[in-house]
Amino acid sequence: MNDERHDRGDVELDRLFAMAREASPDLSGVERNFETRVMARIREGREPWHAWAWRLAPVFLALTLLFAGWSEFVSPVHPADPGTMLASGTQEVALLDNLTGE
Repeated sequence: MNDERHDRGDVELDRLFAMAREASPDLSGVERNFETRVMARIREGREPWHAWAWRLAPVFLALTLLFAGWSEFVSPVHPADPGTMLASGTQEVALLDNLTGE
């Protein structure tokens, strides 16, 4: 009788193992907060704006030099001292040039 119970237990155990193999695994724990974890990984890979802003410094420097050179080339020559400019009448000449379009 003991062997009969043991055989029935083995058959029942085999049946339960077969059912367990056929059942799909529970992935609810893996799927929980999946989107949040994906977004966190994406955020980890991004650089903040201030980390790349220094890379624009050469562009700003080049533009500054370009505009400085352009304004130096286009503008009329004025003495550096405002007193000399006023005494020599250069301001009036510049104003007349602007008004007449010469």
